[in-house]
Amino acid sequence: MEVLDLYDSTGTRVCGTVERGTVAPSGTFLMLTAVMTLRSDGRFLMTRRASEKKYAKRWEITGGCVRSGETAVQGAVRELFEETGIRADVEDLISCGTFRRAGYIHAFFLLKRDVPDSVLRMQAGETDAFRWVTTGEYLALIGSHQTIPQHTPLIAAAYGTYIGLPYPDAAI
Repeated sequence: MEVLDLYDSTGTRVCGTVERGTVAPSGTFLMLTAVMTLRSDGRFLMTRRASEKKYAKRWEITGGCVRSGETAVQGAVRELFEETGIRADVEDLISCGTFRRAGYIHAFFLLKRDVPDSVLRMQAGETDAFRWVTTGEYLALIGSHQTIPQHTPLIAAAYGTYIGLPYPDAAI
C-alpha cells in the first residue's frame, strides 16, 4: 500500500495522507512527478504502459505519484529508476515547472543524459516497452491516439523549449 501526502494549491504539504487510489479531499491535491530523459541527439525516452494499467499500451514519459515523505524530485528519481532502470541523483534533474490540474499538482523534471539501451529495463506491471523518439515521432503518436491526451499540454508546457513543441493555447 502506497501512502501519499496531501498538498495545498501552492504545492505545500498539509496535514494528512491518503492511500494511493483515493481521491484527494476537496481543497487538497496529490503530487505527481514526471521525468523526461533527453539524449544529446534530441531524442527522448517514452515508455509504454503495461496492459494491466489504465491507458494500457499508451506511450508516456516516466512518472508517478510522490510517496509520503518524499520531495517531488526524490519521487522523480525513484520513479525513473523503478520504471526504466536509469539511476540518477537529485542534482542530475532540472526542474521544468509545476502545473496544477484536477486534484493533482504535476512536478516536471528533465534528465539530459545519453543512456544506452542496455541500461533500460521495464518494470513489470508498469511499463512493457520503450523507444527513443523525435518530436515529430511524438506528434505522430499523439495524432494516432497512442498517448494519454491530458498529458500532452502538460508535456508541451514543461518541455516545449527542450524538444521544440509550442506551448499550447489551451489553459491547463
